[in-house]
Amino acid sequence: MNNHPIRSFRFIALTATVFAFVFSLAHCGLLPLGTKSIAEVRQSAPSLEGRSVRVKGKVVDTTQLPFVGTRFYKIQDGSGELWVTTRDPLPGMGELLVVSGELHNAAVLGGSSMGIQIRESSRAKAPL
Repeated sequence: MNNHPIRSFRFIALTATVFAFVFSLAHCGLLPLGTKSIAEVRQSAPSLEGRSVRVKGKVVDTTQLPFVGTRFYKIQDGSGELWVTTRDPLPGMGELLVVSGELHNAAVLGGSSMGIQIRESSRAKAPL
């Protein structure tokens, strides 16, 4: 009878530890929870402008502008592709990533968007 409160405490502590562990993995990008497909992001782009998005995709192209600290890479997820800007070193071709950042128009000419991009705030290698 005296062990009952201790068992309850252990169960609660174990449950909280497991929840914190899974939340940490998801937050770091090691679990792709909360990601949107690139097609979903493109379709919802007007309402997502300036908001944080999270996508998972394979790096299919990289570009670095000379004398400027900005670098670009393109990711693809089977539903579409999207450019990501970063100030960090470029990822390797073929890497599978979970990328988070703000969605922005790459350029607007005459009131029309010329494409969208993610300004990277974080990235992590995605599990296969």
